[in-house]
Amino acid sequence: MTYILLAILFFAIYILIAELYPIRFLRVEKINKANLPNLPPLYLYSFELHIHTQFSYDSLGKPEDIKRASKEEDIDFLIITDHDNDHIKYFADEGIIAGKEVKITDEKGKILGDLLEVGDLRVVAHPFKEKYKWRLPLPEDYLFELIDLKDALLERKMLLFFLLPYIFLRSLVSVDLALNFLKRLVDIKRYALMYMNMDIKNPVVAGLDHHVKVYIREVGIRFLFPNYQHSFRMVRNFLITDRKVKGAEDFLRELQQGNTLISFSKKPTLFWKESQTLKVLTPTNCLLCLLKEDREEFYAGSYFELPAPSGRSFLLAYTYNFRLWRFYFGLTPLFLFVRKEVGDGRNAPP
Repeated sequence: MTYILLAILFFAIYILIAELYPIRFLRVEKINKANLPNLPPLYLYSFELHIHTQFSYDSLGKPEDIKRASKEEDIDFLIITDHDNDHIKYFADEGIIAGKEVKITDEKGKILGDLLEVGDLRVVAHPFKEKYKWRLPLPEDYLFELIDLKDALLERKMLLFFLLPYIFLRSLVSVDLALNFLKRLVDIKRYALMYMNMDIKNPVVAGLDHHVKVYIREVGIRFLFPNYQHSFRMVRNFLITDRKVKGAEDFLRELQQGNTLISFSKKPTLFWKESQTLKVLTPTNCLLCLLKEDREEFYAGSYFELPAPSGRSFLLAYTYNFRLWRFYFGLTPLFLFVRKEVGDGRNAPP
């Protein structure tokens, strides 16, 4: 009986630790805006990139599976980048854009970086993974994969392994509950700081690096692991523009301007600037962090009016389970947006 009680106690402590993770002690400035603003005329387009299909040697997903997941999750554009080929182009339509992932090597075969090539668009992939770390001059018109979902989850293997039982328990109730918890393992502040320390100005995006490893297809059965749909629910990009995009090529041109929001929610956050004021409207109450090289400032609310920050800075946001005094429990990424430097015409909110 004693061993049973101890097992129950340890299990309860484990559940409590998992549910409260992560915890931060923060000094937060409250912002309460009584009236919502008049929204400017903006267009938003959701998109995913760095996705692999059966045309990659290490993935089993089929084009029809991607199209189905895209429709169910309301994704406007999918950028498919299989390894060293663009065979997906034979299945492309206005919503599917064909590209390829290539390794950049020197004459001795040493890897100097990993690149997603999509028409004239170039995206530096896996920039924080030592094997693929970019070792060449970085052109300013290249996009930068700030968040690589697979890398972000697997680089914290010990923590992921520790939390797997709790994630499994959540999945028995709802897959979305498990996916929402997995988002907590993506340390967006860490990636923002590493980006700042690299002293680059390239627009940022999030990539999935999604590979389907298990595929079962029989009459009435379709099982993929991991499922495209689940990755789409965890993180997506939003292109924010003041004009209507007309087709895939037009979308790629607009994407190079860098007005991209990395979102961990299906509902987007809106940004715009009026005079010297930056306005932010979020889909839910959250903690908004203005992260600069020398400090960070936290605000709470769902609508924010901030003095437009000078210099390079990030806007990060989190939801949380609850707070106790200045302790915030269960912080979950909501979005990430990089602000331009003064004089830099790109990467600014419309």
